[in-house]
Amino acid sequence: MKKNPLISYFTKLSFFSIGVCFLALFSMLLQKSYISINLPYYILLFYLCTGSGYSLAYYLVKTNKMKFENVFMLVKFGKLFLYIIVFLVILMLKIENMIPFTIVYLSLYALYLIFDTITFKNFSKKI
Repeated sequence: MKKNPLISYFTKLSFFSIGVCFLALFSMLLQKSYISINLPYYILLFYLCTGSGYSLAYYLVKTNKMKFENVFMLVKFGKLFLYIIVFLVILMLKIENMIPFTIVYLSLYALYLIFDTITFKNFSKKI
């Protein structure tokens, strides 16, 4: 039986996010002063944005409404724009300390960007 590509993707994304959670837990044990206490919420934000971006790209490409390159760039730009808005709102409202928040947020952004780019590359090969 052929597995649905979206279910396969969300399984990979879930395992990746669980790995990020373990990495965050390990880093909290070593250097608690440089890790934000709201880290689980940021992981959830990145999980939801990455999953919804891939789902949107999958459905737009499969229904032949847009070319893959256009969808890829729109999804990447949209997520970047959302991440910047969240980043600036938290910094401007001073909800958290700047240094731990910035370290955690930019680390998560880099990790999920790498994961997203690799999975989009594999998706583009299947098309």
